[in-house]
Amino acid sequence: MITYNLNIDGKTYDDYYSTLKQLGKMIIDKDYNKSKKYIDDFKVYIQNFEKLRDDKYYFIEIMLIGVLFDEYIDYTPNYKPYLSFFYDFLNKKRNSKFKSQIDIIRGKINTSLYSIKNDKSNYKTKFTNYSLDDFYRLIKWLDATYDFKDEVVRLKIWYEFLKTKSKDYVSFFFDFTLNHVEYIKKLGDENLLIYLPNLENYLNTYKQDHYNKEDIIYCGKGFIQYYFNMIFSEVMNDIFRDDFLNTDKKVVFLPACMTQDKTPCKCSNTSYGGRCNFCSSNCNVNRISKLGQKYNFKVYIIEHETTLSSLDINKNIGIVGIACASNLIAGGFKALKLGFIPQCVVLDYCGCSNHWLDKKLMTSINENRLLKIILNN
Repeated sequence: MITYNLNIDGKTYDDYYSTLKQLGKMIIDKDYNKSKKYIDDFKVYIQNFEKLRDDKYYFIEIMLIGVLFDEYIDYTPNYKPYLSFFYDFLNKKRNSKFKSQIDIIRGKINTSLYSIKNDKSNYKTKFTNYSLDDFYRLIKWLDATYDFKDEVVRLKIWYEFLKTKSKDYVSFFFDFTLNHVEYIKKLGDENLLIYLPNLENYLNTYKQDHYNKEDIIYCGKGFIQYYFNMIFSEVMNDIFRDDFLNTDKKVVFLPACMTQDKTPCKCSNTSYGGRCNFCSSNCNVNRISKLGQKYNFKVYIIEHETTLSSLDINKNIGIVGIACASNLIAGGFKALKLGFIPQCVVLDYCGCSNHWLDKKLMTSINENRLLKIILNN
């Protein structure tokens, strides 16, 4: 099922992106100043082992903590500490030659992690009484799923920072971020719901098709994660805009779902990913690759995000990641962790047969939006 779609009657791409700009500004204007204390304290903590970034970047991370608390805290009792070695082992072997067998086991594990929502537990308490122990359990749960690898890297640093603070400080911090999540929900419901026409129906039914599959949590992201990624991906684009324009090389990574869906893709394999051989004029990767030739940027197809790890981080590279609406921020985190300067463009709709549809549908992006990011025109 197509969970989101930017091709809405009566709406243009400019409408979508101007809405995101407006919502991002509203969120930052509302409570950004209140977050300054947490951001300034955090920067003092990390300055000796991490290059400092724009304050708004850390604001995104604070909001992420609230979003993940809101979405998953009621599932954290499903995490079994005595299985921690087993979780870690499976996740480390995920990309080995035994991937297919590992994914069968991970499907059962992730289904168990996502099986019971503990509504009657003390985790249901709204906004208050969250502790560092709750945060620790959330991180362990997220880590066990293996669907939030790059988010967990950042959350672990925030956890170590909060360990240095008082109980009241931690409680006020969680109250702040969770209250702000409510504001994001309100703005999303009022302005972005139109772009998520099938998400509610999908979330109500998808588990029967994904039961005991390793992507059951990945595919079950709720409205708040779509809203968060849509809005804050544009904030992140703005944060790193100037740095991206000053990079020596621009690379665009396209997901495999953008290849034509009639015959198998005939791309050539490289260390960067697949390179288009222009075999089909009806392929969207073909179209973007020709734009790359014209405007001097490289285009590669990636089957999986781990391909990014093979790039040469000694070069000053700007990358444009193309992804579904619910995965944009994670891509930015991964790019930064590897030393690249990120920008992103959201797919117009999801079309992957691995996760969303029974049969692959070739996806697309707004090419003018891509060129605007690459060329700054």
